[in-house]
Amino acid sequence: MDPLSETASVIGVTNFAWDSCKAAYELVDGLANAPKVVAHSKSLLSETRSTLNGLKTSLTSGSAPSAVLDSVLQEMRLGIALESARAVCDDFSETIRRFTNHSTDLRFSTRDRLMVTFRESTINRLNQQLGECQSTISLALVSINL
Repeated sequence: MDPLSETASVIGVTNFAWDSCKAAYELVDGLANAPKVVAHSKSLLSETRSTLNGLKTSLTSGSAPSAVLDSVLQEMRLGIALESARAVCDDFSETIRRFTNHSTDLRFSTRDRLMVTFRESTINRLNQQLGECQSTISLALVSINL
């Protein structure tokens, strides 16, 4: 794959991951008085969005020579981490929708609070997966900017 297409591919996947992360963040942000585990998710989603935005900026700035950037991107297989982040954000959105279908932006229903409490391990697992993806993307971002 030539450098332009490798970089363009990673930028495209980064955009998809950012869109999924944004949608998940907005979903969580729209829940009033959410339990702590959901509030932690909101913070993690915000950090991940920021990291993805930094990656987009670094890839589109063109500061690194394309041959070097291509080599780094191929070596890291960054697309896999980005696709995983997108999938985790999509899963998270679906899970939160399922667990909070009685809540609104004005109040978090008691029924949903119990559902989230009983299913906290599921949310924690998704948070852990997203955190791992975010760490990988952060390391890639540092490598690209070196």
